[in-house]
Amino acid sequence: MRIRAAMKRHLADPSLAAAAIGGTAETLRTDPKTLGFLFESLVTHDVLVYARAMDAQVMHYRDDSGLEVDLIVEMRDGTWGAFEVKLGAVQIDEGAANVLRLDRKMSERGQRPASVKAVIVGVGSFAYRRDDGVQVIPLDTLGV
Repeated sequence: MRIRAAMKRHLADPSLAAAAIGGTAETLRTDPKTLGFLFESLVTHDVLVYARAMDAQVMHYRDDSGLEVDLIVEMRDGTWGAFEVKLGAVQIDEGAANVLRLDRKMSERGQRPASVKAVIVGVGSFAYRRDDGVQVIPLDTLGV
């Protein structure tokens, strides 16, 4: 497994990008791809803030098999968590599959398993743990 090392850039304030493209609530609702990119930048910003407060590092994961996980948060002691960012609830299964696949790959390579496996979503009234152990975290409950 070869890991691709490249910076993934995110916007400091996705609302500026939305304004720059003339995005309104209606136009963004009809363009879920752009809205998803903006949402991922928003979540990444929030996770970076929380990670810095815990002296942790935030990375993006992609390997040559096509597996990609949006956010990897690694603590100084080596514990880590895998987070997928999905705008809608219909994408939760896809996000969960990615973090579980990465966790399996790392365990098979002799690395410690993920301490946290989660999908951060845009809509939801509460956070919960799925039967496979993946947590589903609505953005508005992150950090609570």
